[in-house]
Amino acid sequence: MNQHTIKRNSGYISLPIVTGLAIMFTLSLTMLFKTTLMNRDQASKSQLRVDYRQREEALLHALVASFPGRAMDCMKAGYAEGANYAWSNIFAEAVALSASSQRLSPEILQSLSLGGKLSGDVGDNNSSAVQSWITSLTGEPGRVTPGTTAYSDVFALPAFAGKVPPLLELSAELQTADALRPVVTPLKRYPTQVPGLLADVTAYPVYNLIAYPNIRFGYAAPGEPFVAKRNWWAFTVNYGSSTSTVARHYVLSLYEIPSQMPIEAATFAAIGTHQDGTAWNVDTVSIQGSVYAARMSVTGAYGAARLAGRSGIEMTADLDLGGVAVGSDFDAMGERERLQAEQGTDVLPIALSANSGRLAFLPLPTGSRYLRRSPPDTTLNAFEDYTAGGQRCRITVEATAMVSYEDQTPTSIRVSFPTSAGGTGTVVLERGNNWPTIFEPGGADIPFQTELTNSNRSCLTFYPSLLDAWLQARSAGGVATNNSLYFGVDSSLDPINVRVVSDPPALEDMCVIIRQGKNLTNYTAGLSIVAPLRVYVGDDLNAIPAAAPPVGSGLAAGAEFYPPLSIYAAELRVGTTGFNRPIEHHGQLGSLAAGGATVWQPLDMRSGSDDAVHSDSITAELKPLRSPAELPPVHPMNWLVVIEEIPQD
Repeated sequence: MNQHTIKRNSGYISLPIVTGLAIMFTLSLTMLFKTTLMNRDQASKSQLRVDYRQREEALLHALVASFPGRAMDCMKAGYAEGANYAWSNIFAEAVALSASSQRLSPEILQSLSLGGKLSGDVGDNNSSAVQSWITSLTGEPGRVTPGTTAYSDVFALPAFAGKVPPLLELSAELQTADALRPVVTPLKRYPTQVPGLLADVTAYPVYNLIAYPNIRFGYAAPGEPFVAKRNWWAFTVNYGSSTSTVARHYVLSLYEIPSQMPIEAATFAAIGTHQDGTAWNVDTVSIQGSVYAARMSVTGAYGAARLAGRSGIEMTADLDLGGVAVGSDFDAMGERERLQAEQGTDVLPIALSANSGRLAFLPLPTGSRYLRRSPPDTTLNAFEDYTAGGQRCRITVEATAMVSYEDQTPTSIRVSFPTSAGGTGTVVLERGNNWPTIFEPGGADIPFQTELTNSNRSCLTFYPSLLDAWLQARSAGGVATNNSLYFGVDSSLDPINVRVVSDPPALEDMCVIIRQGKNLTNYTAGLSIVAPLRVYVGDDLNAIPAAAPPVGSGLAAGAEFYPPLSIYAAELRVGTTGFNRPIEHHGQLGSLAAGGATVWQPLDMRSGSDDAVHSDSITAELKPLRSPAELPPVHPMNWLVVIEEIPQD
């Protein structure tokens, strides 16, 4: 029997399978390792972006906080060169405030066994290095690119065209200075009509009708037209190092905002109640738009759509603001987010500027100083002139002689005004010489007379209806340009008989009465009266509308338009007698008080005998300005500082 050995090759056949599996496992591990590396790389980039964003927010918040003070310093120095307010110093201060260059100390690194390790911290640089990241749009450190016509070629580049606000214009010298230090001046104006300017720039080159920025602070609604001028400067921040850089372009805006809300104050305002605790009459009081105060207590909205405060808003009950129910806990963590989610926006009808992100809202200084003029030999700096009230009036009327120290009825007044030739005219009116009383021949044509109130207070009476003809008879421009008056007392010529006005005015001090001002339509640019005195509104004032709104004002052709009127006084009284006459007010109410513990009640009005006017006798339709045509010649000013990123493709 033959036996044969059979050879089998099964072991050799399995070798390719094992090899193939090994290759597959190797490739899988390689792919897994690659994916892990990619995930780590993405995580590091995400962390880097978070770090960039955190430092960006810190830097921009610090810039908003430090910038306004430096802009004021530049104005006070007359825009002359100075290191303190140069853009390089502004950025350096912002870097220091934000700690953008802050890193872990060598001691902490050693304690964590990280000495000598490569840092992935984008902020791991010294202050000078971080400061060098901030440049103009063309890459020049320590400079910015101002939003003025001299730099129009830069803003015409594809990266910026159509993405920046309207350009402003001023002298070539100041435009050059604006790149090195912030220049804020009334001489900076809108030169041409472009989209975004809703009123005619020929008639309104300084303050125009522009859109309110898209921010959470509700001085107005985002996108809503309001009266302002937008100064702006563009700059670039290159976050990181040469090997890891994120470049972002920003616009720093300073909005110059004349006071224009229905109720506005830089102090504590009580909205909805009188001093005696009674509520405003809901049937006769209405508010349109926003209410602003540094702090406020609110017992009723009266139709207001927004409340904006600087440091606090107190409410006795829930309010309906433009259809949104808001409670006293509106700013509490969680409640604010709930309201934002419910409304589908982070712009709420109630907000505090202190909690509103990259912005600062600053009412500029007023107080009793706003009502006074400096001595004739005083030179004001640009900021003092910019924030002045009485100092900016074109006409000054000052009592220089009185009947006696006890009777402050003027016997002589000095009236100064600009002439048509560009000089200054001065007329001294003296009783018994060239100042006849209203009952004597020629007296009925003079816009300044004297009288006593029912309570025997001595007064100088102003007749707005007579001023235009009186000025033109003395080669002065009419009230279309000479439309702001300061009333005061100059005791230097007769200190024995002329009292220095007290603050607040004393019972014996001279007062001012306004009479025959019902029709102010010849004051085409408005009328402003400023006095550190008690002012009485003697009869109807500004009660006849103009035939039509000014052309180019942004108002509809058929809109009702009254010439703008502002009165700033130490005390205001309605009427000159004890008769409690009905009061009807349309427009705005404001207070010059700044800070302090005193509560301002906007609708607390008093009659000529100092009696409180009953709430049922007050009708008030409070509404914001609709156009720069409604801006009076003299007005307090606010600044709104905002930083926005220029969107990049």
